[in-house]
Amino acid sequence: MIKVFTFSERMKNYRTYENMVRARADVFHTRMHWDVKVEHEREEDEYDRQYNPLYIVVERPDGSHATSIRLLPTTGPTMLRNVFHRFFPNCPDIYGANIWEVTRYCATYRKGDPASYTGELFVKLSEICLDAGIDIVTGVFFKPMYRILMRSGWDPIPVTTSEWDGKPIVLGTFEMSEPRMHDIAHRYALAA
Repeated sequence: MIKVFTFSERMKNYRTYENMVRARADVFHTRMHWDVKVEHEREEDEYDRQYNPLYIVVERPDGSHATSIRLLPTTGPTMLRNVFHRFFPNCPDIYGANIWEVTRYCATYRKGDPASYTGELFVKLSEICLDAGIDIVTGVFFKPMYRILMRSGWDPIPVTTSEWDGKPIVLGTFEMSEPRMHDIAHRYALAA
């Protein structure tokens, strides 16, 4: 099941939201050792609390978290502008009414999970963006994520690269289009 809601709507989606922020704590803090603040086994930051982002969450049939992402308009505060700029000092400010920032991609795969959870997330992201007139999303990701994105059909266009804690990171943009959405759906054998 896919759920789409904003931070201000989180109480209507309480269990989904709580599962997501707990998954983020587990993945980003415990597994990946990112410098994120975790309280009560939850990872939630000012971009959640202050800027009312949009979330897309894919759940397993039992209601547990499978994958999720967070979206913010680039016309307001973004992680690229306020946090990641220090890694990309010569990077242009990427913003516009037609551009959203994607952050906090989180996957909590279990043995036996279908690969289609990622496909469902990316197809829903494409649908939402196309409906809202968004034709570009931008995000920062570790180099290994590049392979996942390429396999999914969501090919990023690298803008610049840097390093974080000795690991290569990439700032990329992604085209949102009907053909791209259908390609992703085809790769995951999903209807679009």
